[in-house]
Amino acid sequence: MIQLLLLTGFLGAGKTTLLNNILDGYQDQKIGIIVNEFGSVNVDGRLLHSQGIQMAELSNGSIFCACIKDKFVDSLIALSNTDIEYLFVEASGLADPSNMPQILQGIEHKTGNTYLLKGTVCIVDGEHFLELLDLLPALHRQVEYGDMIVINKADLIEEKTIDQIKETIKEINPDAEIGITSYCRLNIPEMLEHLSAKPRAWQETTNTYESRPNTFVLKAEEFVSCKNLKEFLEEISQHTYRIKGFSMTDQGPMEINAVREDVRIIPWREEITGSEIVLISAVGIRLLSLITSALEKNLKGKLHL
Repeated sequence: MIQLLLLTGFLGAGKTTLLNNILDGYQDQKIGIIVNEFGSVNVDGRLLHSQGIQMAELSNGSIFCACIKDKFVDSLIALSNTDIEYLFVEASGLADPSNMPQILQGIEHKTGNTYLLKGTVCIVDGEHFLELLDLLPALHRQVEYGDMIVINKADLIEEKTIDQIKETIKEINPDAEIGITSYCRLNIPEMLEHLSAKPRAWQETTNTYESRPNTFVLKAEEFVSCKNLKEFLEEISQHTYRIKGFSMTDQGPMEINAVREDVRIIPWREEITGSEIVLISAVGIRLLSLITSALEKNLKGKLHL
């Protein structure tokens, strides 16, 4: 059987970091990966060290939403016909995983008893969890359906905040095991050995086309000023849940990574052409006018929607 581990966690919590740590620990195993990106551009796929790994990239929605669930099902069926031993599924940061068992049951007539759902690991962003929990139903569901909840970024928060997060998690999901870490440093083989998916009453997912937040993609074919790009991102990030992507700047290729107002522009190890930056709005369609205004001020004529 193929052991399947589902990774959930809100935007920027550290799922891709965890997945890269998994790849480092499973170099001698035959593994598959499904990467789900909410935006139309799959940034996380580029961030994974995926040489020789069976990988499917699903963009522009949640794998649990009708908008791309069929593609998720097709990927599961296709990977069931390979010789992989483990399948790691990185759900989008806005995913509500409450219908995952039903999806697996629904494909059994095509895959047989191929998949063993080992469980769901939910990565919690220690910096932003308490702030965002009540604003986003999907984040609540991620915790509710997690078999193990990992509080990440512990190095950035105080002990009393960690205690508050643990108490909140226990109120939502008293049976979940809780781990605390930084940079998603986890002993995955040991965790998998002891992890088992708990039976739960299933619910309809909150992921619907109507509940999708607005996303925008900025592109450029030429160099942009790194200084002006930083000023633009710092101005606009407060109105977003997440910004990520890549940009070719006057200081070389850069990876863009912002969670709320925490903006990071990091030198990127590979050559890229132009810029492609995904912004997930926290203020609905109003972000469009805010982007336009900020571009006019900082990057006029350089980046375009």
